[in-house]
Amino acid sequence: MINKKLLLIVMIPFILLCLLIMRAEYHLSIGTQWDISVRGYDPRDLLRGHYLRFRLNYDYAEEIENSCAGDDCCLCLTKTEHQAPKVHKTDCATAKKQCDAFILPEFQHSLNRFYIPETKARLAEELLRDARQHDTAYMRLSINAKGESRIVDMLINREPMNKLLAISGDEQSR
Repeated sequence: MINKKLLLIVMIPFILLCLLIMRAEYHLSIGTQWDISVRGYDPRDLLRGHYLRFRLNYDYAEEIENSCAGDDCCLCLTKTEHQAPKVHKTDCATAKKQCDAFILPEFQHSLNRFYIPETKARLAEELLRDARQHDTAYMRLSINAKGESRIVDMLINREPMNKLLAISGDEQSR
């Protein structure tokens, strides 16, 4: 009887963790993928921690950038022929009806850091230094129909950062 209770107590956190992972993966799979350029990052900061801090370089639509004020302002994304979507701020009720995708206010502030493994910091620093010179760093976001956004990966020259770090790490180990 005690063993069953102990097993149940140990398994509940594990099951909850698995459900959270499944929920995150589901969100990434159903969301629309958007690539937005990155600016304001400093690759040297990688050596001080595990996260790369940056700002998303939104291509604001000039005539309607300040069309909303307050806490209920969503970022409205509109597809263009260029890689970067046009973005403007609007109230969330309007954004749901008129935008190709929108980002809720509570998710806008969490899109500013990307995890880099500590062992890959030097390789990432080299990749980012080159990307800064050629302006080829993008964040791939997954945005679902509810306006919830998550970072999928960082792209350098259209290639996922994690893939580039794995390839570079394999080459250095040889």
